[in-house]
Amino acid sequence: MRKPKLVHMISLGCPKNMVDSERLLAAVVKLGFIPTLDHGEADLIVVNTCTFILDATKETISEVIRASAERKPGALLAVTGCLPARYGDELIERMPEIDLVLPPDGYESFAKKTAALFDLKEPKLDAPFERWERKLGTPPWRAWLKVAEGCDHKCAYCLIPSLRGPLKARPMDELLEEAEGLAQSGVKELTLVAQDLTAWHDKDLDLADLAANLSAVKDLSWLRLMYAYPERLTPSLIRRLSKIPKLAPYLDVPFQHASPKVQRRMGRKAIDPLAMARRLRELWPGLALRTTLMVGFPGETDEDFDMLSRLVCEAAFDHLGVFIFSPEDGVRASRMPDQIQPVIKERRRRNLMARQRKVSLALNRARVGQEVEVLVEGPSADSDLVMTGRGTFQAPEVDGLIYFDGPQPPAGAIVKARLAKAGPYDMVAALVADEGQS
Repeated sequence: MRKPKLVHMISLGCPKNMVDSERLLAAVVKLGFIPTLDHGEADLIVVNTCTFILDATKETISEVIRASAERKPGALLAVTGCLPARYGDELIERMPEIDLVLPPDGYESFAKKTAALFDLKEPKLDAPFERWERKLGTPPWRAWLKVAEGCDHKCAYCLIPSLRGPLKARPMDELLEEAEGLAQSGVKELTLVAQDLTAWHDKDLDLADLAANLSAVKDLSWLRLMYAYPERLTPSLIRRLSKIPKLAPYLDVPFQHASPKVQRRMGRKAIDPLAMARRLRELWPGLALRTTLMVGFPGETDEDFDMLSRLVCEAAFDHLGVFIFSPEDGVRASRMPDQIQPVIKERRRRNLMARQRKVSLALNRARVGQEVEVLVEGPSADSDLVMTGRGTFQAPEVDGLIYFDGPQPPAGAIVKARLAKAGPYDMVAALVADEGQS
């Protein structure tokens, strides 16, 4: 009897990449491979790559080199995703240790090419890649739902449109079918992702229509929205979103900057992010708001940065991520004059995060005493005896956690808990007595 082959999947970058990785992994499982967490014993290592910013590119290349160096004799290495899209055949020339290179527009040939590498019978995968089955890389009670591929924006700092192409929104019926399948498999929280979530449409249907239909899916408990560009967040859309039953009062809106001058240089529409944040909270009561900001964009003056600093203090975002501008080859901004020195960029990033730490601590302290629903994620990194979870105001993998004190709930349950202690990012809570769990 032939010994089954093992596959190890390494998924780098954003949740959208994770969804692609889950489809690729499911395809090789159909070939007879068994997933393993030990890359050293795998017969096939797949590295699904990200090159969004310079740090991501460096991490990706380091991961490919490590995987190649540590694989067992005879194991093959496949590199997929944005790194092949960016460098094409040049990647194999530079890194001949790679056995298979595949950009996103070639994913539908992945199973066929992998089968050929191992002299296996090709599985029947007649559907487009976006409809392939998934083998979840997340805990079984939560999953990402990628509602679109690509992007129509022409931001001066971003490679995504050149690597992933223009926006291609997936149709409503296809997304509902996938969501129903995920819910039947045990998924309770579904997070919608796209490069620009608010650009999703299907004929005359918009994001609120999609969320409302997904809310009707049986067995789903929470829906969450990530990467909602501000330009299309009209008062009408916000009000409609706020009334959808299962939709968490949480929104991730990447404002990027507060200076109109910098926004225009970025290729973004100049908007007032403070006014937008206030309008969002007014129209959507209880909304937790996350954003990402960029420091060190070419030409960013001290005055521009002061505007950004004031925004962090006055908007009081619940969660905040700060990127340093990376002068990537191929992006317009890398050729702009007035590039900012790295030491200044890092100082500005640290400044914003220090301000946000105070804001987050104040917001979390205001939550102490509240009773909230918590999705239990599992044991903490420090102790198997302490369980962690997230409230609706905390997105998976990017925001803080809630640590349980006292009786510990089971992983995957949604429980009622009273928030008892606050840190700048994490909180401590206790189960509410005599409350059931889902």
